[in-house]
Amino acid sequence: MNRDPSEIMKEIVNRLKNLSVKELLSYAIFSERDEAKYYAELAEKAKRKSVKVLFRKMSEESKNHEKILMELFERLFPGEEPVEVDAPPVEVYPFYPNFDDAGDYTSALKYCMESELFAKQTYELLASVTRDDEVRKLALDLAAMEQGHYEEIKRVYDLMKALERRHASPWELDSGAYLLTDDVKARYFLLDFLDEPKTLLALVRENPRKFSEFIEGHGKVIWVTKTDVEGAIPPELLPDMRNELSRFFRDSTAKGQRGAVFLQNLSYLVSQLGFRETLDFVLYLKDLAIVNDGYLIVTAVPEAFEKKEWAILTSELELIS
Repeated sequence: MNRDPSEIMKEIVNRLKNLSVKELLSYAIFSERDEAKYYAELAEKAKRKSVKVLFRKMSEESKNHEKILMELFERLFPGEEPVEVDAPPVEVYPFYPNFDDAGDYTSALKYCMESELFAKQTYELLASVTRDDEVRKLALDLAAMEQGHYEEIKRVYDLMKALERRHASPWELDSGAYLLTDDVKARYFLLDFLDEPKTLLALVRENPRKFSEFIEGHGKVIWVTKTDVEGAIPPELLPDMRNELSRFFRDSTAKGQRGAVFLQNLSYLVSQLGFRETLDFVLYLKDLAIVNDGYLIVTAVPEAFEKKEWAILTSELELIS
């Protein structure tokens, strides 16, 4: 019978407690190297765009961690090589020959979350035993990075589970208006959502270049900002885009595609326009999407709204996750 991965991780943590700084640092280097390899293999096997991109990102960041750790090792132990440690590496690879269904993806993501928490524990152990302040700081920084990995993977995992409960995939959703409560989830959602032919117009608060790169250049991205830069629009002028947005949906339909407007961080618009005017704009977009067999995708954080306001939003927009 296969052992529970979490039990294996507990056993390894116990083995690491009595290692020297050189041994722990060596173990961390080899672990990051293995992690980069396994995430790259998982990315190759994954057919789902969001998961493929997530695993590629994790692989690249693990390679960067290995580089940082190796530079530190060479400074502390010049002319030496990392030593083998009598503790098995934790492999994030969950031994699936293929990803065939949603259950495979959620199981793999859950395993990877546990692996990232283990990596965090490893760096925290390193920080607790070293007498070198620089090593301690680096180890705690790396522990925080691994926590960040865990949280990002968990967001994708939670999104997958939410869609699984709906018995739906992003590319299978009916036309209409949808709500996500997290921008990271929304970006991964869009990767899958746009895997079927759709035309996107994104109104974003984050760096528009980075957002466009993440979604692999799909559609048009407009930065909503008060900064006077080319291609941007100040929030107070968004309601004046009604005609342009209506034309966007009509043109998409004429091209045989389904138009999708992505509206990021609704709470920012409320802070600039007030709830009533923002709601009017959102409902206008929702109705445009319905009439044109298209989509409106919105992100909003519940804590930024009054209870009654959030109730109105969730009655008009279908909450995904």
